[in-house]
Amino acid sequence: MNQNRPGQQPIRLGVGGGGHLTGEAAQDTRTTMVKLLNYLGPYRPTLILVALLVLIVTAANLLGPILVGRAIDKYVIPRDLPGLFRLSLMMLGVYVVAGAASILQGMLMVNVAQGLVADIRSELFAHLQHLSMAFFDRRPVGDLMSRVSNDTDTINTTLSNGLIEFTTNILTLGGIMVAMFFLNWQLAIGTLILLPIMLWITGEVTRRSRILFRNVQRNLGTLNAEMEENIAGLRAIQAFAREEETLAEFRQINAANRDAGIKADVIIAALGPMFTTMSTITIAATVLLGGWLALRGVVEVGVIATFVIYIMNFFRPMRAIAMLYNQLQSSLAGAERIFAVLAEKPSVQDKPDAQPLPSIQGDVRFDHVDFAYTAGKLVLIDVNMQAQPGQTVALVGPTGAGKTTIINLLSRFYDVTGGAIYVDGHDIRTVQQASLRQQLGIVLQDTFLFSATVMDNLRYGRLGATDEEVIAAAQLANADRFIRLLPQGYQTKVSERGHNFSQGQRQLLAIARAILADPRILILDEATSSVDTRTEMQIQEALLNLLKGRTAVVIAHRLSTILNADQVLVINDHRIIERGTHAELIAQQGFYYNLYMSQYKRVQMVMAASD
Repeated sequence: MNQNRPGQQPIRLGVGGGGHLTGEAAQDTRTTMVKLLNYLGPYRPTLILVALLVLIVTAANLLGPILVGRAIDKYVIPRDLPGLFRLSLMMLGVYVVAGAASILQGMLMVNVAQGLVADIRSELFAHLQHLSMAFFDRRPVGDLMSRVSNDTDTINTTLSNGLIEFTTNILTLGGIMVAMFFLNWQLAIGTLILLPIMLWITGEVTRRSRILFRNVQRNLGTLNAEMEENIAGLRAIQAFAREEETLAEFRQINAANRDAGIKADVIIAALGPMFTTMSTITIAATVLLGGWLALRGVVEVGVIATFVIYIMNFFRPMRAIAMLYNQLQSSLAGAERIFAVLAEKPSVQDKPDAQPLPSIQGDVRFDHVDFAYTAGKLVLIDVNMQAQPGQTVALVGPTGAGKTTIINLLSRFYDVTGGAIYVDGHDIRTVQQASLRQQLGIVLQDTFLFSATVMDNLRYGRLGATDEEVIAAAQLANADRFIRLLPQGYQTKVSERGHNFSQGQRQLLAIARAILADPRILILDEATSSVDTRTEMQIQEALLNLLKGRTAVVIAHRLSTILNADQVLVINDHRIIERGTHAELIAQQGFYYNLYMSQYKRVQMVMAASD
């Protein structure tokens, strides 16, 4: 049973106590520690007070056994009851002070830890908002979520409890050894003769447990990934009747995680009995040696009792330090991962002298634009394009030709590798990104809706819009009718990513959001590709009203978009290979003609048959 000293936090070992031990260590511990300490700067006065409280708790824990020994020698043996009563009151006062100091230091460190974690999370989240798309292209969302959530939680756990406990245990061990030699150096040498063995065991447990808990964390990550994938793909699993095979795979991974957890927890479970056995042996040896020295008048009985209490309090910190060291290492590893993200620089940045883009007419020009996501692998080659204010330019071509890349460059999610893009004569690399995007309206193929009300999602296009303006935009997008049929109308809650709406309804909401934003340049990325013919006809009228007087760059997937375009750009093999109106390109009987005949004429035949 864990008998804790007054003012000492309970020792929590293994998984499920003081947080998961990952077995990880920071690659650059010193640099990570310095960065973490910089975040603690605003909390320096509180930390100084905590340090004083730690010293008080440690001193009280060291003074208590000395007072016990003094009580035996000065008052118990001589049978001085008044003196024993006075000393007992003193001991009570010492432990009351230690308890109060321990409670206060814990409260202060919780506030420091929560404040620090809140600061880091805020900075990390804000930093992620300003990183370029290139960063997210190479980072899984789950990994970033882990850094914002799990890694910061690990730091919080360590600062709230582990750091104080680790420091207190180190000071306690040092203080006990100093006090032992101060009381009687002969007995101290005899008592601490097992110290090298204890240190070796502690080192071995630390090393082995780090390896084992690293395996636990690795298996746990595999288990979580398997669960997430299969829950997300449950429809496909049931459709192909793969429930039994999926369960068998999960059981295998779950068993591996169980076995890794058993191995890790066994070594932790064995650590306590090992130290208990060593503590018992050391106490017995101390009593024998102390008795022999007492018979020769070298040491008093009370000093022997003090040594016994010190030994009982000596092994417990040794065991705790072994585990707390791993926890500190894991926290530093988590902090290092966070700082790695904070060290990332946006690949697209405003120049120091960048000016806001003034109100535009909507003239767009691509001038000999080259672009590569990866150095040496161009995905756009010598692209030239001109869209006059109010014109609609349709981009067509096979998958992977570079259509989406063009609109990504116009939105300045990436910077061109070569050439330049101009909006109303301004090179977009010379203006502030926010001022450019505020004048763009984007409707993507994969519509993203936030977990808020329908009204809030529509207002995302213009936060200051009134309810009447939002409803008017929904009416133009032909979305008002189905919204009013919802249980709470415009106040209906949207589920995660809008899964309680059909794909067509999500597209209508996205178009309404774009209408409300009232942009000068409109970007449609296959905005009607996922809706049925009837829904498409509903939104075409709204799109025509929206496009009137605005420049539009459209990734064309439906015939109607191409027919209404002022010019069509045909992209293949990363180049614009044909350009002109729909009629002109059909007359040329080139690549576009073949593309039209193979894809779009089939749609035209289906529509004719439905009529």
